[in-house]
Amino acid sequence: MIRALLLILALTFAALPAAAQAPATLVADSVLVEPTGRIVASGNVEVWQDGTRLTADRVVYDRRSDRLTVEGPITVTEPGGTVFAATEASLSPDLRAGLLRSARLVLDQQLQLAAAELARVNDRYTTLDRVVASSCEVCAANPTPLWEIRARRVIHDTLERQLYFEGAQFRVAGLPVAYIPRLRIPDPSVDRAPGILIPRLRTSSQLGTGIKVPYFVPLGAHADVTLTPYLSSSTRTLELEYRQMLSYGEIEFSGAASDDDIEGSRGYLFGQARYRLPRDFIATLRLELASDPGYLFQYNYSERDRLRNEIDLARVRDKDLFRASITEFRSFREADIAINDQLPDRHVEVGYIRDIPSLSFGGRTTARVDAAALNRPSSDDIVGRDVSRIGVGLDWQRTAIFGPGIVGKGELGLRADVFNTDQDTGFTQNVTRTVPRAAVELRWPLVRQTGRVAETLEPIARIDVSRVGGAAVPLEDSRIVEFDEANLFAPSRYPGLDGVEDGVRVALGGAWRRETEGGVTTDVTLGRVVNLDGDLGFAEGTGLEGDQSEWLVAGRLGLQGELWVTSRALFDDQLNFTLSETRIDWTKGAGSLSTSYIRAAPEPAENRTIRLSEWSFEGRYDLSDRWAASTDWRYDFTAGRAARVGLGLDYRNECLELDLSLSRRYATSSSVSPTTDFGFRVSLLGVGAGGDREATRRGCKGS
Repeated sequence: MIRALLLILALTFAALPAAAQAPATLVADSVLVEPTGRIVASGNVEVWQDGTRLTADRVVYDRRSDRLTVEGPITVTEPGGTVFAATEASLSPDLRAGLLRSARLVLDQQLQLAAAELARVNDRYTTLDRVVASSCEVCAANPTPLWEIRARRVIHDTLERQLYFEGAQFRVAGLPVAYIPRLRIPDPSVDRAPGILIPRLRTSSQLGTGIKVPYFVPLGAHADVTLTPYLSSSTRTLELEYRQMLSYGEIEFSGAASDDDIEGSRGYLFGQARYRLPRDFIATLRLELASDPGYLFQYNYSERDRLRNEIDLARVRDKDLFRASITEFRSFREADIAINDQLPDRHVEVGYIRDIPSLSFGGRTTARVDAAALNRPSSDDIVGRDVSRIGVGLDWQRTAIFGPGIVGKGELGLRADVFNTDQDTGFTQNVTRTVPRAAVELRWPLVRQTGRVAETLEPIARIDVSRVGGAAVPLEDSRIVEFDEANLFAPSRYPGLDGVEDGVRVALGGAWRRETEGGVTTDVTLGRVVNLDGDLGFAEGTGLEGDQSEWLVAGRLGLQGELWVTSRALFDDQLNFTLSETRIDWTKGAGSLSTSYIRAAPEPAENRTIRLSEWSFEGRYDLSDRWAASTDWRYDFTAGRAARVGLGLDYRNECLELDLSLSRRYATSSSVSPTTDFGFRVSLLGVGAGGDREATRRGCKGS
């Protein structure tokens, strides 16, 4: 039979004024208008009304009762994605009210509720009787869901987007687990609803077995707070997390207060805030407070052993950069606790850098002004040293290409600083230091294309000349030096402004790069630095001590965007290695891993008097489409023990997420005992915003 398409104004059903609602659209194989005024549509019936779509086998409209009688199977799909299914129904002409039998309600393509009877009241409420609710897929092949909520009655408030259960019973694999007289949960479309979140079970070797029950409270549309009581045999803790989005920034704080059997009253507070100010300025606040060295470690809040509080104001524009900051430090490291008053506790820094196009002379000219002050609590000589500095600098550089493709760069610079050093008789109190400098750098890129392989070989030579005028000054921001490929051909290897290199230095080396069409890339950098006037001036263990540095070789190998191997080494002419570090990152299909190894000689400037030898590893592998395993560890070869070992196992399908974790951690302080933690968490997906439409489904083949 040829399918008929009719637009029937009568399906607004003439009972309502035309202005009250839009006309309905009816599609059916046949439509019959009876003498009594009844309209009967049958065969593949589809009705559209204000974005709501109904499909059924047969629809009868009775003008006198102004009702639709629908025979199934019936499906009603609303614009927001809510789906109703039933075997028969009696509905209002606008499809917004009525009664459905043997019904099923699907919310946001996640949570489904099957009921013996479903009643729609206006546009807001849906009442279901004798209900089974679950986000697990149910069919002939899987008749029993992993979890379900059975209830005598459920009311769905579409305005508040809440589900109210009466006489609820929670079941797992068909077995009753808990009875809840009254239960309220948000529907899956809700992102932020007040209420209890998924509890987490934690077992710790120091804190015993306990449970965390988070309670989420939204504070308007742009702020929320999560309160989490944590109770175990050894602690009573309240955790707090606060978040707020502002018109021009964001705030986030986390903290906890505890009363335990280890130290008594303890706590911590971490926070950060960022705010965009007028004229492109950005203000940033960082807060890190803790009551004692072991608290963060024992409660697994953080492994930081040096805390920093900072207020920062910055602006970055095309031609200039401004930054001002005040920073406070506190160390929880065992070696630092006894001498905390000898360590810097406050650092103030202001800096401004600007390009000056009018003085570019065909290149680029940059001027800078900066100041810094560092304070130690101690008033003792030398160990209580306080230092302040103010300085100005002017730098010019120009790059040109000449001859057979040689790239040349010339640099000129002048810097002047005034230092004030208090409480250290080893240095002159007031020192004015000037550092004029000049540099020439030559690079000769040699390119070769062979079939599908492109290679670039680039010999590099650089000469730096500088003369430091003035007495010696303490190195506060330049004590820790890392010699790598990033500063091999730089004007200075010092990371800060306190340290400057003196004399005539020559950096020689080169870079080689190879690329194939198959996605294999290789990069290698090799070189060393020599001071022609004597000592380079760097501390032992940096690879830069003496009049010439050790050889630096660094490489990177990339394979088709799946495997990356990076490595760096420092060694002398007799091939004695000071530093060797390698990192491997691999991602492909179901697996990923990152592993690194570092071996470094003692470096007194970093207060490291023993050799460093450490291996770390992180890996994850999808065992199946639902199971995944993960592991991480860090092994200290010098100490002969693991610094951290962790194992994890995850399970996830369309309605359930299960996380198991086991970790063993060793603190850097001997006053804090190692701790073993076991974590267990179960999340019911499809409840609130916890669902995932792309999650793995168990499948119902043959159903």
